[in-house]
Amino acid sequence: MRDHDRTVHGTGPRIPKEKRHILFVAVVLMTIVLVTLHVVFANSIYKAGGFSVRNPFSYVMLGGFLLFVAFNVKYLWRFKNRREKQFKK
Repeated sequence: MRDHDRTVHGTGPRIPKEKRHILFVAVVLMTIVLVTLHVVFANSIYKAGGFSVRNPFSYVMLGGFLLFVAFNVKYLWRFKNRREKQFKK
């Protein structure tokens, strides 16, 4: 009988059951930190005048965000293609 695990070729990252709670706690803490940073950053932008057409900082932030998204999409695309090539061998 075959073992129907959901890993590729049966070699996936195995997290012991006694350590799964650590991963959950790490994800929850990361979420809390990111939300807190988001609120602090949004509050500082609001106090600085907010996003407006007259504020050049708005354009810098939007341009930086678009660059960040473009580089992440490019990186993820290359990573996906690299993983596909590894498993085709």
